[in-house]
Amino acid sequence: MFSFWEKQSVHTYDFAVIGAGIMGCSIAFELRQKFPDAKIVILERSLFPSGASTKNAGFACFGSPSEILHDVELNGENKTIEIVSQRIEGLKILQERLGDEKMGRTSGGGYELIFEDINYKQKIDRLNQLLSPIVKTPAFSDVSDKIDLFGFSGGIKQLLSCCNEAQIDSGKMMMNYWNLLRENNITIITGANIKKVEDDIIEIEGSSNDFLKAKRIFICTNAFIKDILPGINIKPGRGQVLITKPVKNLSFSGSFHFDKGYYYFRNVGDRVLFGGGRNIDFLNEESKELVINQKIIDDLILKLHTVILPGKEFEIDQVWQGIMGFADNKLPHKVNINSYTTYAMSCNGMGIALSPFIARELVFSI
Repeated sequence: MFSFWEKQSVHTYDFAVIGAGIMGCSIAFELRQKFPDAKIVILERSLFPSGASTKNAGFACFGSPSEILHDVELNGENKTIEIVSQRIEGLKILQERLGDEKMGRTSGGGYELIFEDINYKQKIDRLNQLLSPIVKTPAFSDVSDKIDLFGFSGGIKQLLSCCNEAQIDSGKMMMNYWNLLRENNITIITGANIKKVEDDIIEIEGSSNDFLKAKRIFICTNAFIKDILPGINIKPGRGQVLITKPVKNLSFSGSFHFDKGYYYFRNVGDRVLFGGGRNIDFLNEESKELVINQKIIDDLILKLHTVILPGKEFEIDQVWQGIMGFADNKLPHKVNINSYTTYAMSCNGMGIALSPFIARELVFSI
């Protein structure tokens, strides 16, 4: 139960944001820009964001060629290019807001590995044409001459370059984002597991007497939304990630994707970080439990041996999971639940890129 003093200072807000990941932080920051005198709080149930914001692979990307082509099949050219342009704009907003140093951003370049006997030239030319108003240089190009240079296996048919991709330090970025919010007089409360949101009341798990009030509430819990609003049709998508110990004479650097973005790897210094594989066990990876899926980890290790680090010795140092949220159409969700509450989810595996843009668009419309 709140004391008299607590009620004076922590009980009532103009805006409450539930979830302190990249989306929640972006919405809170945009609210501060539009409402400089508002009382704003972010409520996070864990010590760190529980989903994927600090548990991802550390990519600053807008989509690999095969992933974008897959999205074209799902949503058509116009909608797909619109979303890709929003990802690019979101990355620009984030970079301008935090700066390269506070994001741990390095421009190592991005690539996609192609294993099929398909000539991608015509498809890549079409994507470059569609993206030319947004990306002034060709977004994608063939750099297959680098396959041997990078030390990959002979099973790769093509290697495509993805312009403007970068790597980030996800933990450093989010901690600096939290610092930025505090500097802008935004309160962050951790350990606040939300039980229920009804009108302007936010009930806190663990006590029937503890609740907060806010004139406007934004729920940014991504795949965990059903814990608060069971009717929202967003599925969790768990991502398995591993990192090796330092690899002697590692021959590549940069960010890499293959198989429609389901697999992704990068160097972290002379280590290899490798994640993905949901597509070989979709059903079990529709989970919010942060546990190892050994089938997928075994698959990642096999691909390290046969594709990424053939002939090299390596040891796995650490394995972890992040929980993403997915809509059936892979499009962002902005749902006004009622006059008090809005749910925002832009991830579908692209939260780092999309969230800053979606947050700005959402707050602008208030």
